[in-house]
Amino acid sequence: MTSMPGSPFLSSSSDPLYAARGVFVVVGLACIVGFALNILTSAMPPDPMALEWRVALMQQVSGRGILLFLGVALVLYGSLEQRSLARPIALACLLGGIIFLLSGVLVIRDALVLQNQALGNIDSRLEELQSQVQTAQTSPDLPGEITQQRLDQELVQIEAQASNFKQTARSTTAKSMVAILGSQIVVGLGLLSLGRFGIKCTRST
Repeated sequence: MTSMPGSPFLSSSSDPLYAARGVFVVVGLACIVGFALNILTSAMPPDPMALEWRVALMQQVSGRGILLFLGVALVLYGSLEQRSLARPIALACLLGGIIFLLSGVLVIRDALVLQNQALGNIDSRLEELQSQVQTAQTSPDLPGEITQQRLDQELVQIEAQASNFKQTARSTTAKSMVAILGSQIVVGLGLLSLGRFGIKCTRST
């Protein structure tokens, strides 16, 4: 009995290897589609010129990058027997790996700019409060219960709080940058390795 032509991943229903490869492809595609939908949802509404939008998007990409890597790996493995399909996937892995690694530069730049903005806002607020305290110190209508010593103490406390806010901003930015950059590098190198593996396998077939 002749079999009807079907999917290249399931060309022989009696061979469990073909069936397994078909399952890998289906699961891999589901992972890739899920990654794409999550990123598209997070990117709405698009505003690529906004620094906060870019940082938030890169956080989503880095957080879900492993899902993309897993999906591509499963699809590539499931298509190794089809050289005409596996080679473009391998090349796409190489391109994706390069993009992930290069995007790390954008992550560093945007994180530093965001940190400088936060520090600038803290400095502006500090100068405003210092100006208010200094104005109160020279005011002839200063209430009796508010002494110069008390104003000096308030000024010291304001400066200490500003210093703590700056330290927190630097620490938060550094942690976020390391987390995003680390994920980008891991996924990028993983995609590059997948691409090299896929090209090597297609050449040997």
